[in-house]
Amino acid sequence: MNKLFIKAPAKLNLHLQVLDSRNDGYHNISSCFTFINFFDELEFGVKKDEIVLNESSPIKNNLVIQAAELLKNKSKTSLGVEIKLSKNIPQQKGLGGGSSDAAATLVALNKIWDLNYSKQKLQDLGLKLGSDIPFFINGYSCWSEGRGEILSSIKLKESWFLLLLPKAKISTKLAFDSLDIGKEPLITKEEFLQGKRVNSFTDWARKKYSELDIVFKKLELLGKPQLTGTGSAVFLQCSSKEDAEMKLRDVPEGFLVKSLDHSPLLQIIE
Repeated sequence: MNKLFIKAPAKLNLHLQVLDSRNDGYHNISSCFTFINFFDELEFGVKKDEIVLNESSPIKNNLVIQAAELLKNKSKTSLGVEIKLSKNIPQQKGLGGGSSDAAATLVALNKIWDLNYSKQKLQDLGLKLGSDIPFFINGYSCWSEGRGEILSSIKLKESWFLLLLPKAKISTKLAFDSLDIGKEPLITKEEFLQGKRVNSFTDWARKKYSELDIVFKKLELLGKPQLTGTGSAVFLQCSSKEDAEMKLRDVPEGFLVKSLDHSPLLQIIE
């Protein structure tokens, strides 16, 4: 196989609780991740030796290049790749686009370079680049612990979401550095499934970014809005597609997305 086309999905955190800081500079979390039908698109073609990335919009320190170089150095392959990246998922919104693209790169190159690395080995490599990457390689909705790499399966019903993308861009590092970690009780996986959920960054983000607070207040008239990741994207989980379409009429600046129980990457890795 010399060419491969992949759709890399965005994610939502249906729950995200920061528990404490770690000695390695990261934080322990508990979270529920799900995929949504909102995609970046990547095309991979084998080349001799060099790694080339063509981007629709140039991104500084792009994780796609970092992932390709990491796998090439680890595998010591003599092959290279030309990658075409078409970005649709905006940066610094908490949707995981960069991590999803990096995961897609590791999975795709494992295939077209014929490396035969296991999913677990790819997840271990991905963790060197970002805490969310193992989830994207795993390919299923899941409950996540540790710094994000300890994954357990979770069964979620298909859901529709009203998604809003405020202009504010929120640095993940800034958000974690600014967070005053509270002592709120740990919400377990079982409690989440019974309806309990939080995002530890919500209060901080609403105070720091007035635009975000306005979005929350508008959506609170329709339900219980949530922040995904460190933001700034905000979503409202709806009871049905019809309910989502009705709420979209009140918030036309948003758009509708649907949950996916698995990632398109699974067609390649499994």
